[in-house]
Amino acid sequence: MDIGQAILEIRKEKGLKQEAVALIVNTDSGYLSRIESGSRKPSLPMLGKIATAMGVTVSLIVAKAEGISLADRQMLEQNWNNISEEAIQLRQQFRTLTPENQRALLEIAKVLNRLQRDKY
Repeated sequence: MDIGQAILEIRKEKGLKQEAVALIVNTDSGYLSRIESGSRKPSLPMLGKIATAMGVTVSLIVAKAEGISLADRQMLEQNWNNISEEAIQLRQQFRTLTPENQRALLEIAKVLNRLQRDKY
């Protein structure tokens, strides 16, 4: 399934009209229709707007497009909503480190965890 089909199915699952979603994302329903039919691919910012308009995350749309089950998508959605801003920033910073610095940071996190556990 492609992204457009996933958007279409999620929109229908949520009982949303194409015109309403298009209005929220500040586009016309014809453009949204072309996305849903697969004749147009949404940009990442547009995909984000569509996801927000439908009350889901981009990751949920992608998961549906990749054939991940509804239960797994719901678990993914719940987990995504529980990620703190600090955790997102930590992951972004972690990715910029060299492999040896990533290992060092992981060891520091393990030490901090042990200290915290011993304290409480």
